[in-house]
Amino acid sequence: MGADEQAEALAEQTLRATRERLAGLDDVPTHEHVAVFDALQQELSGVLGALGQGSQSGR
Repeated sequence: MGADEQAEALAEQTLRATRERLAGLDDVPTHEHVAVFDALQQELSGVLGALGQGSQSGR
């Protein structure tokens, strides 16, 4: 699997997991939503950073 395919697979996996966690917010008390959003923001930033590093090293 090439770097582009790995990046695409990571992006798809991240998107799927993010959608599942956001869909689960309906079952979580509203006051707990902030913690979920904060965790998702950190995870997404990490994934974007990894994808960005991968695209720069491919140059």
